[in-house]
Amino acid sequence: MEKIIKLIMNADKSIRILVNDEEKHIIDAQSRSIAAEEIYEIIGFALGDQYSVASENETSVDNQVLDFFSGLLTDITTKINVIPVTNKSTATGLN
Repeated sequence: MEKIIKLIMNADKSIRILVNDEEKHIIDAQSRSIAAEEIYEIIGFALGDQYSVASENETSVDNQVLDFFSGLLTDITTKINVIPVTNKSTATGLN
């Protein structure tokens, strides 16, 4: 399944994270942090999923912060996208 992760910088400097247009998380403007567990939940990984990352900043506020989080998710999804999908019987040794 194709999943599009979109980061949107809000005017209040918080960042909304959407997956296929469904809001999954908000990075608070004060803390500007996200835990690995939260990223895992946002991505909703399933073997065979393919991810792309986009960002939007209509107000051009804190571009470097948005770029950082966008780059982080791009790095993660690039590694996920190359995970090979194997035949279930081969993966479990049921030939």
